[in-house]
Amino acid sequence: MKDRIKWVDNLRGLCMMAILFDHTEHYYLGDNISNLNLYVTDALYVFFVISGYLIYKNDEIINVSHKLKSIMKTLVMPYFIFTTLMALPKSVAHGEDFDLEGVVIGIITGQASWFVAALAVAEILFVMLLKFMRGNIKWLFVVCVGAFGASIWLSLNNDSYIWQFDNALQAMLFLFIGYTYHKYETYIKNNILVVVLSLIALVVIKYYVAMECITMTIWHINISNYMVFIANVMVGSIAIIGLFRHLKSCPVLEWTGRHSLVYYFLCGGIPLIVGKIALCLGFHYDNNYAKVFVVFFFVYVITTALTWAVYRYIPFVVGK
Repeated sequence: MKDRIKWVDNLRGLCMMAILFDHTEHYYLGDNISNLNLYVTDALYVFFVISGYLIYKNDEIINVSHKLKSIMKTLVMPYFIFTTLMALPKSVAHGEDFDLEGVVIGIITGQASWFVAALAVAEILFVMLLKFMRGNIKWLFVVCVGAFGASIWLSLNNDSYIWQFDNALQAMLFLFIGYTYHKYETYIKNNILVVVLSLIALVVIKYYVAMECITMTIWHINISNYMVFIANVMVGSIAIIGLFRHLKSCPVLEWTGRHSLVYYFLCGGIPLIVGKIALCLGFHYDNNYAKVFVVFFFVYVITTALTWAVYRYIPFVVGK
């Protein structure tokens, strides 16, 4: 078994909890009360940044064939398995008629799980780009910035692209940030002063985002101020990664991060079902936000139990 980087798993775990909490709030309350631009956007782009970080392998020439097989095994295959198995329960939970044709088309075109589809396509494009450019950082930067610009143009049409192509192009810049961070990690100052200053800068950016009502939605792409968005991503990456490289490992976060793929596939259905059960039992919101955390606790426990069962009894569905 390959040695795992604990701070990476811890950070993934926190991001996964943030996404799970977002879905819990949405399904329990019927809408989001909290400002998603203050944490959900960060949880999503950090996932992509971490993926880019893990692609870098100590200046080794990347084995494209091996990496593509890995992407198919650990992302694409689980995507088809989970979205197929969850199609009917998802329709029932939403109270919708089961549309077999629509479900099949949605799965085949990558609409059934936008994040996993976008990540798979982005990684494939990024790996092929690495091979073609032989790891040349300058040209890699130029192409990834160009891809990000193309995602802005594509987002203007408000269309749903096959296999989330617009989000995949956007994510290539996030992958580049993670890849480059890892490549030059030994030169990056990570003392506590740098971490504190970058965290303060991130708080200032978030305050500005809140005051100016800036939207930074990644899916579907809806970003009202790209200068602030880029600043948020750059400063946020340095601050969050720097912080987690300093923190001690938390077993709960680490385990969640190690199994984040299954958590992600379940992060829609379980909050929906638990939220409905809570309301049926008379556990209404009543302007008491603490109740959201109570529901989230049960959502997390149930999702964790199901995730454990998947890895314990049917690990092949996640490429294990």
